[in-house]
Amino acid sequence: MNLRLLPTLLAAASLLLTGCLPESKNPLSTPMNSTVDDRLEGIYVSRREKKDEDLSTMHFHYRGIKANGQVRATPWLEVLDVEHERAGGMKANAYRVLTTHIGEQDYMSFQDLSKGKDKAPYHFARYEFSWTGTLRIWLINSDAVADAIKAGKLRGTVKASKYTKDITITDSTERLAAFVKASDPVKLFEGKPMVLYRLTR
Repeated sequence: MNLRLLPTLLAAASLLLTGCLPESKNPLSTPMNSTVDDRLEGIYVSRREKKDEDLSTMHFHYRGIKANGQVRATPWLEVLDVEHERAGGMKANAYRVLTTHIGEQDYMSFQDLSKGKDKAPYHFARYEFSWTGTLRIWLINSDAVADAIKAGKLRGTVKASKYTKDITITDSTERLAAFVKASDPVKLFEGKPMVLYRLTR
């Protein structure tokens, strides 16, 4: 995986600087059995740790289709990250996401659309809402995935260099979901979450 920073969709910068996210050939659920979590719909803003940091707004919307005179949501959650750069102009990054409910937890399988829908790998995150409606998102732990591959719990490859670790998961959607269900969600998706505050629905 390229070492460039992923935009602020699913991580605080501190998480991204520690290494590359695992890439997966398959999502945690297919479009046929993914959940549509309408709680995610809306516009969010992330908290700026410093006043001079760039402002980033996140737009979450389930793509809709019109059939038989009615509009219904598809399983694909579209996410647009709009960055207001103090030293430049506005920059947008687009993603598409499948949301999955496994056990008592909610997860995302997301693709960076700058790589193209057909070629983009999936990355995984866990999310939850607080009682105030704040959205918190944790990225999957790279070391936990690498250990699972080495132990034969997941199919994939781990290529380590001096500074990075490239992890590719080749397992099926069914086996991925079973692995996540059997794992401790806090340990598998650990670290400082990205916190998003809803502006409007």
